[in-house]
Amino acid sequence: MHKIKDTSVITAFPGIIRQRTGLKWIFILLLAIAFPSQAQVYPEVYLEKALESNPALLAKHKEYEAALSRIQLSGSLPDPQLTAGIYTPPMERLMGDHYLDLGLMQQFPWFGTLGKQQAAAEQAAIAEYSEFLEERNRLFLELTDLWLEIYRKNRQMELLGEFTEVLEDREDIIYARYGGGQDQPGLMLDLYRLEIQIAELGNRMDKLKEEHRALRRIFNNLTGREEMADIETPAALPENTAPLPEPGNNRQAFANNPRLLRAESAAEAARIRGELRNLETRPRFGVGLQYALFGGGDPAMGQMEGGHMLMPMVSVSLPIYGRKNQATREEGQLLAEQATFSKQEQADMLHREWFRLEGDISNLQRDQEFFNQQLNITYKTEELVLTGYASGDERFDELLRIQNQLIELEWRLLEALVDRHKKRAEVDKLRAENIFR
Repeated sequence: MHKIKDTSVITAFPGIIRQRTGLKWIFILLLAIAFPSQAQVYPEVYLEKALESNPALLAKHKEYEAALSRIQLSGSLPDPQLTAGIYTPPMERLMGDHYLDLGLMQQFPWFGTLGKQQAAAEQAAIAEYSEFLEERNRLFLELTDLWLEIYRKNRQMELLGEFTEVLEDREDIIYARYGGGQDQPGLMLDLYRLEIQIAELGNRMDKLKEEHRALRRIFNNLTGREEMADIETPAALPENTAPLPEPGNNRQAFANNPRLLRAESAAEAARIRGELRNLETRPRFGVGLQYALFGGGDPAMGQMEGGHMLMPMVSVSLPIYGRKNQATREEGQLLAEQATFSKQEQADMLHREWFRLEGDISNLQRDQEFFNQQLNITYKTEELVLTGYASGDERFDELLRIQNQLIELEWRLLEALVDRHKKRAEVDKLRAENIFR
């Protein structure tokens, strides 16, 4: 099984990435936090498995490791250039026959350029790490949604089983109403209606089992487990009625959100690249050495006896085109401004998502309260209808209608509770809290 290496960015002092810590250690530390009973619940054990084995997550982390490797490369000098020339036949010179030329030249950018390049690469690595975190959090949210959906299917199957037992018990009430006589008018009609209702619940149960099977296979595939491995879910989800904290009008509420961290890194990288564009309008220098080999020449031609010659070499680039330099500087400034606006837009987008989730959660809580009230009334109504049917004052189809209404209300109450937990998980992802930190 592949595992993510213990490499996460920690900046010891500005400009240089010095230290790395274990991702798994951080994750385990987060799992050790004891959440209160009203807190959002998560499939922590399964998320840890996904952290170790999910291919998409491993691919993102490799991109981050590659970005770390580029930091050292960015602060390095360009490779020196070696040139060689062999004269065939040798060129006749005053010193003798000229056989060979060797040249070695090292280019140097303007002062400070290498440091800026390395700083820009560091910001790019931080951005890659933020993308890895965003991919990890996206996967965690997807798995949490699937896990909650599996819980919903489990609970729905339990509800159908309970209501099926209730319907089966209704057969005794039917016989009691008609005095146990097989030839009583209406008895067989009510029995057939009962059988139809039980068969309908059985069909819904079969569909739920198939949906549950598909969800389990998807979940296990994402976590790198056996395809049909069992998935544990809680016996019941907490109500989770704690109010949402106010996000405020600043970015502090989303300070740990990877998308915002990436936008900030991109803005800082753009600022550094703007400074680099300014440095590109400065001269670049080259220092080298030229070596020439001369053989013995013809004294009659006035040539010397040959030898070796070393000659220091210096080169300077001349950025003399003013319009080009001005355009280069303006490009760097505009890109830095664009990245700043993008960072602000990302923060505003996070606030808009927060407001949407806040409204969704408020409506789901309202639905839960409404469905609970309706359930209490409907169960009381069922008792009255059941008594009326036993005494002959109510029809059996009315009893079945109430039963269907109870199933629908229990169904919708369960959906509201599960959906509320899903929205709460989205809030945690937005704020990068709990498992998303």
